[in-house]
Amino acid sequence: MVRFIAGSIAFAAALAGAAALSPAYIYKFDASNAAGVDGSIRVKYAGKDSSTATITAKLDFSGVDKAAIQAFDGNCTEAVTSYKWHIHTKWNSTLTSDAFKQCSNAATDNHFDPLRACGPASEFIAEPACKAKSLTYACSATNYTANPLVCEKGDLSGKFGAFSVKETTTVSGKWTDKHFPLVSKGSPTWSIVLHAVCGTQAPRIACAVMQKQQNGYKEVQSEASTTDNDGKKQSEQRTDGYTVGEQKSKRCAKH
Repeated sequence: MVRFIAGSIAFAAALAGAAALSPAYIYKFDASNAAGVDGSIRVKYAGKDSSTATITAKLDFSGVDKAAIQAFDGNCTEAVTSYKWHIHTKWNSTLTSDAFKQCSNAATDNHFDPLRACGPASEFIAEPACKAKSLTYACSATNYTANPLVCEKGDLSGKFGAFSVKETTTVSGKWTDKHFPLVSKGSPTWSIVLHAVCGTQAPRIACAVMQKQQNGYKEVQSEASTTDNDGKKQSEQRTDGYTVGEQKSKRCAKH
């Protein structure tokens, strides 16, 4: 019994050490206050000083009220076909996830962009040089693979693709980013904002603030064991150009 207890303590200590060496964070969306979006986006670093991170997303958009989106943005008259996602630099809500006005530019600011890749929604877009550079911004999975400097650090949909809801309202994916923002560069005010793409419009409809997972290693490892196959297939989108939901639909059509 003593040996078993000692072994259990050693195992727990090993997990705690692994968690410290592999920091993990979660952006959790609660359907009750995040415009009907439910689920999470998790980030697990390869190490505390590593820029390599695994991003795992599991989101359910079935509870989103399309009428509420149109009421919020009268220009969003077409069906929502996908959701873009980005890391934004501010958080002003008292909740850990929120919607609409609480995800606005005033509340969450723009995309995290420390190296000034300068997309149209860069945190530095007010600078004349960044504004001029934004006219030729061309972040895509293919371009990012060839040159990581073409994408804002926070432009996740540019790097990995938007969440497509053309065929399904639930999406999942797993990606490895070798150039993710370092843990030391992170901020408790970071948030992930979801934009509903409806025609040429993309209003911000839901957002969630970054939270550290105290037992992140155990939780993320457990989830990864059930999503390895999906994760491997989703990573293929970086070369074939399909968004998350479309890639899954394309696979199903082949079988």
